[in-house]
Amino acid sequence: MTSADDFYDARDAQPCAARLESLLDHTAAVLALGGERSRRFDLAALGALPILRKAALPGLQASAPPFGDLVKQPAALFPRLFLSPGPICEPQLSVPDGSNAARALHAAGFRTGQIVLNTFNYHLTPGGFLMDEAARALGCAVIPAGSAGTEQLLQVMARYRPEAYAGTADHLNIIARAADAAGIDFTISRAVVSGAAVAPSLRSAFRDRGVAVFELYGTAELGIVAYETSAHDGLVVNEDLLVEIIDPVTGRAAAEGEAGEIVVTRPDPRYPLIRFATGDLSAVKAGASGCGRTAMRLRGWLGRVDDTVKVKGMFVHPAQVSEVARAHPEIVRARFVVSRADERDVLTLEVEVEAPDAGLEARMAETLRAVTRLGGVVCLLPPGAVPADDRRIVDTRRYD
Repeated sequence: MTSADDFYDARDAQPCAARLESLLDHTAAVLALGGERSRRFDLAALGALPILRKAALPGLQASAPPFGDLVKQPAALFPRLFLSPGPICEPQLSVPDGSNAARALHAAGFRTGQIVLNTFNYHLTPGGFLMDEAARALGCAVIPAGSAGTEQLLQVMARYRPEAYAGTADHLNIIARAADAAGIDFTISRAVVSGAAVAPSLRSAFRDRGVAVFELYGTAELGIVAYETSAHDGLVVNEDLLVEIIDPVTGRAAAEGEAGEIVVTRPDPRYPLIRFATGDLSAVKAGASGCGRTAMRLRGWLGRVDDTVKVKGMFVHPAQVSEVARAHPEIVRARFVVSRADERDVLTLEVEVEAPDAGLEARMAETLRAVTRLGGVVCLLPPGAVPADDRRIVDTRRYD
């Protein structure tokens, strides 16, 4: 039987210097940089280029719809067009597995003949299609579950008996518990999960069920940036991407092992992203992976540079607190509190109100769902109960 340690292709084990030289050459070509070999484009030259922040994309795109000046070809030449929260317009690259996800799924042991339950969203955002195309490129059959309800997923599991899963870890846990309660065999034996760091207690629970969990890190713009292998010793950076870890204050490269912002260069001429600052934090893990792959490793997702957080795999922004408050003049002060309960994320809207009426809590809950696309808890508090510290999002979750 094929092992999950087998390489996707020879590039997984190529010398680091050769990989870096190739990526820098491609970057120089995209930037239309010439020059003799003695003046070749190097890491110092890359580091001198300006940072492109993800937060700047909505403004850039609004000035020259739909993609700003980052994409030269017409939108109609891309196979799919997405609109992610921001809003950010994102084209799907017109090549098979344009997000490089197949390499990550292969490292997780996804192989021809397997059935994959894909619960990433197919609606306007690229996650569902990204995993769908990658799994099919590996010869898997895909169940496009998307945001289907738990009851439907149990019916699917009973009939198709999928052995692989793609989605968030929390959602997989919900499905597993529901299957237990319904007396249905839980057939998943391997899973690729993304959207949030996996709590050790949840990873342990999956291990007890016989589920091998592989964490992925990616963004809607870049696809899969780094992925976990069977060595489970950090996340291996994907081929075709050049990753820097920089100090978000000084802009200089962080020392090996020190946390900093993930900055990614994808020198693809169809949609080049040069020094794209994701807003996510990580750190370089020294040495090569125990699985034999030679690319840089990251320690995993270590948080955000700003106050933005991910809840149930969705970004939640401080501005959304203000949006909820504008919809309800009764609010004196408000904030989001993100916590964990029963191995799942909980979003709570804490609001100060002076004289709430009987239906206010329900109306605020509807607004919370409309603004964030997430369900949450509304907690009505008397004046003075919400700290006046200007923190609009408080994240109490811990993964260590």
